Order: sequence, then structure tokens, then C-alpha cells
Amino acid sequence: MKNKVRSVRYLPLAAVLLCAVASMTAGYKARPWSVNARESYPASLTSEGVTIAVEPLFNDALAAQVFDKNDIVTRGIMPLAILIFNDNDYPVEVDGLSIQLIRDEDHIHTLPPGEVVSKLFGKSNPLTGQPESRPSNEKALEDFENKFLIHKPVSPHSKGGGFVYIPVHKSGSLPDSLVGTLVYIPNVYRRDNDSRLVFFEINLDAALKAGGRGQNGDSRHGSSRP
Repeated sequence: MKNKVRSVRYLPLAAVLLCAVASMTAGYKARPWSVNARESYPASLTSEGVTIAVEPLFNDALAAQVFDKNDIVTRGIMPLAILIFNDNDYPVEVDGLSIQLIRDEDHIHTLPPGEVVSKLFGKSNPLTGQPESRPSNEKALEDFENKFLIHKPVSPHSKGGGFVYIPVHKSGSLPDSLVGTLVYIPNVYRRDNDSRLVFFEINLDAALKAGGRGQNGDSRHGSSRP
């Protein structure tokens, strides 16, 4: 009888341990993401038959809709979606590594996926305080690499895109600190002859006013400086 009572007492503890193990083994799960209709992106620009739109995921809730992490922006990374709509008869490609955020005199470049995942999931080196160089979450690394805007040509009369990962140092000041910020996209190529098209500069203000999910597209030619 005593043994039976003792086993009953241990049941709640066993349930807690099982839940803890389940949560640990669940791991990172890639979340689906796709490019919507161009009219759904208010911050955009059209030139030479190519429309490029930008969508900053400037808070944790927006970023968590795309990536399986609920504190990405708080940890200092803002995913920035680059959406490409190609109305030409030839494929085009945007070089994500060359994209910059221009705010006053600051030119901010994307971080590579490995560095992003190390920052978000890795343990800090006790000597330097910096994230370890090797990402600890391979599933997360695979997802961040797959969504990174690199080697993603867009076929004729089609759409595509991906993300760049912008470091932010004062996440609590977003989105206010992004007002007036430009996304500078210098390298847009046509892939039939590898010639470079005109650069794009897109102001983030329209996307910020829409809360990251706008309805009205902007298809003006030239720079989108206010």
C-alpha cells in the first residue's frame, strides 16, 4: 500500500519532467513564408520593368510570424523582406549582400545567416562576451539561410524575394528610429547578359505607417526619397 501511495506522489513530477523533455526536443521549426501581391506592400519602387518592395519586421511579433523565435528584434536583429516583381522577358537578381540601410550618416549592412543564428541561439564566449562562431541550432541555420536573399533569381513575369538581417542596437526605439530611413539596393542584375540595372532607394516610412502590412503599392520611378 505504501509503495502505491509513493508512486502516486511521483506522478506529477514525472509529468513535469516529460513536458520539459518534450519542449527541449521540439526544436526549431521552419515557418512558411511567401511573397504576396505587390499591391500589399506600400513601400515599393518600380524601374526598368522591375518593382522592388521592402517590408521591415520591426518588432518581435512580426518577426515571429516568419521565424520560429519570439525575441529576434529584442536580441538585436531586424529581418527586412525584399520583394521582387519582374515584368521583363528576362530573369533578374538582386544581390542581398550589397543592400544597405541608410539613416543619416550610418550605412548598415546585413549580417550573414551564420552570424545571425549564433547571436540568436548561441552561447556567449565567457572571455569575449560575443556569441560563439559556430551556430548551435542547425535547423534554425538552415531556415535563415534558405530565406536569405542570395542566389535567388526571379524568372520573367514572376515574383520572388528573401530577407536580409539588419543589426539594431536599440530595439526599444523601433519603429520610430526608422522614420526617414532608406533601403539602398545598388546591385540589380538582368541574368540573361549579367548587366546591371539602375539602383533602387526605397523609403521605409510607408511600411512603418502601415504597421508592416500595408495595402497600397507605390510604383513611382526614380528614388523614393520624401
